[in-house]
Amino acid sequence: MQFLTSSVEKLNLKIMKKVLLYLSCLFLALFGLYQLNLTVFAEQSGSSPESGTSSRIKTAYDWLVAKGANYGSTDAADWDSATTYAWGTDWNRIMEAAAWEPDGSATAGDVPSGFTFYAGSGDRTQKTGTLFQNQALMDYDDWNCANNNAESATACAAGDSEYTGEEGTWTLKAQGGTAVSVTDNSVTVTIASNKVYQDNWTKLYWTDRSATTVDNEFAYVDGDDRTSPTGNSCNFNSTGTANAYCDNQDPLAAYVEDNDVSAADFCLNLQLDADNADADGNGATGMETDWRLPTQKELMQAYIDGAANNIVNPGYNFWSSTENYSSQSYAWIVYLFYGDTATSTKDVSASYYVRCVRRD
Repeated sequence: MQFLTSSVEKLNLKIMKKVLLYLSCLFLALFGLYQLNLTVFAEQSGSSPESGTSSRIKTAYDWLVAKGANYGSTDAADWDSATTYAWGTDWNRIMEAAAWEPDGSATAGDVPSGFTFYAGSGDRTQKTGTLFQNQALMDYDDWNCANNNAESATACAAGDSEYTGEEGTWTLKAQGGTAVSVTDNSVTVTIASNKVYQDNWTKLYWTDRSATTVDNEFAYVDGDDRTSPTGNSCNFNSTGTANAYCDNQDPLAAYVEDNDVSAADFCLNLQLDADNADADGNGATGMETDWRLPTQKELMQAYIDGAANNIVNPGYNFWSSTENYSSQSYAWIVYLFYGDTATSTKDVSASYYVRCVRRD
């Protein structure tokens, strides 16, 4: 009998130990869930993360705030904070940052080769630019085949070749119709054609050349003062008729008005459609009046970008608006076919072609 009692006590002791073990495990599990609930609640309580500086959510929020408004708006477009998820400013900023999408309009052709970017609503895919091959990576550049362009389609001579990987894309934006002209003092200068090309690198629009050569006898003037224009100068970004400080005078014969159309006159008074579109905000006919004489650098960049291979009539010297730094009686010219540039006197003895430029 005593032996039986001892066995039962031992059995009861084992059962009690197991029960205590199970209860301990259950208690620990419940305590863990309780702690987890406290942590989650701490991260979500009120209208913002309020669990202190040790909170990972608070750390993330502070980091987003330091990044600026573009990394999480208080007026979240993708995160419906006003109705469905009225969680408050801090949470809205965090969720908006998570839902952020690039909204840029750049394409691969707008970004230099090898550089990465993000653009396009709903697209977080990293893209790589294809705009051009860095000029430092070129193997060769031979202009002997430059006449094999989009306008002439002339075959390269035997043995000639040209590397064009560094060139941009030139798009024919306007053409056709009667060639426009500019008249001054009964002298008329006509443009060779109404073709307008746009360089996708600089975004500049380029006209065809003038049908005839012209002089470049503009001068910086301020009343009778032709050497010190007191802060005013010939403004080649003016629109419509020539700017008051851009007078068509012979720079070597003071105060003498020329009875012709100068290069500056031609561009500043030119009216020509740049994109074959009437609804462009420039009047019912779609004519732009903000054409101007290009600078020397713009002409040289046009050559670098591939003008010789892409636009009409590149094989001529063209006037620029850039005067010689030591004398206003000289201006720079650029030969678009070869890229040559030189200065020329601006008196009536010097006559070259002109092509005009504008930007949106």
